[in-house]
Amino acid sequence: MSRIPVPEDNELDERTLAFISKLPNLNMVRMLARTGIAPEIYQSVSAIFKDDWFPALDREIMLFRTARANNSPYEIGFHKAVYSFPAGLVEAVLSDDLEGLDPWHRRLCEMCDEMARQTELSPASVEDLVQHYGGYNQATRAIFVMSWFNWLSRFADSTGVPPETEDQLNGVKSPTT
Repeated sequence: MSRIPVPEDNELDERTLAFISKLPNLNMVRMLARTGIAPEIYQSVSAIFKDDWFPALDREIMLFRTARANNSPYEIGFHKAVYSFPAGLVEAVLSDDLEGLDPWHRRLCEMCDEMARQTELSPASVEDLVQHYGGYNQATRAIFVMSWFNWLSRFADSTGVPPETEDQLNGVKSPTT
């Protein structure tokens, strides 16, 4: 067996079933349910996707660039299908040539590549985050978001989460609601 199938309801405990019944019927939701800690995982996911917790555009750039660095087609496809972005932004973030991005988002992409390749950011990259976001707390959030997307892309691709169908994606605006 090379992949883990998305679970059927009868493979999940009652607590998990009750929890995921409140979420969109997405393959990733169901695969995360296999862990037995879906409610706990989604507490973090919900925080990450609250726009007042971390800048949404930076978060999505981190997601796409990290998914590219990890060669994660699931995350790229899902976010392209669910979110809308300024024209050309996703293609610019996913390209080898970052010249189509403003200087900050180009630097953010470089840091996502760095973390995906080396599993950590250099002191200079951490300092860039602190300077850009104006303090340690927001810089730490940025590092958490980059780390989360590295974990998520590796989880999705290692378990083999299949892309959602059009019916599954119909009306989905966020992975948490």
